[in-house]
Amino acid sequence: MAAPQVVAVRSARMLAAAANPGTADRAELSRMCTEKVRAFWESVFAMNAQIVRSQQEYARAAALQWWRLWTTSLWLPAYRSGTQAIASLPRSAALTAGPTRRQRQRAIAKVVEAGLTPIHKRATANARRLGRVKKR
Repeated sequence: MAAPQVVAVRSARMLAAAANPGTADRAELSRMCTEKVRAFWESVFAMNAQIVRSQQEYARAAALQWWRLWTTSLWLPAYRSGTQAIASLPRSAALTAGPTRRQRQRAIAKVVEAGLTPIHKRATANARRLGRVKKR
């Protein structure tokens, strides 16, 4: 909701200034460019940080699954006969499966959210700031 408001106010200022922008108009346009570049880089860094966190969570889960596979004896539980112990091997091997669809979706949603947060923060701050500016 904030982005269209900011675009409308800045576009109106550019149209009003036309070919002869004042000092305040030039400062606002310069600020706009600087903010866009900063928001882009903050977004990229936040997304990368979230990707690294997700990868660390996957690696931790995989390590715990491998550890569980190697520390759980397959032949002792519940006094299984030899054929039952061998039949349980595929289930034990399934402990080492990768992330589920839900985990992947949550990870992607977190990356997108991390990327949009800096942009949202700037847009709402600009909407508040530009809403307070007195009209000429």
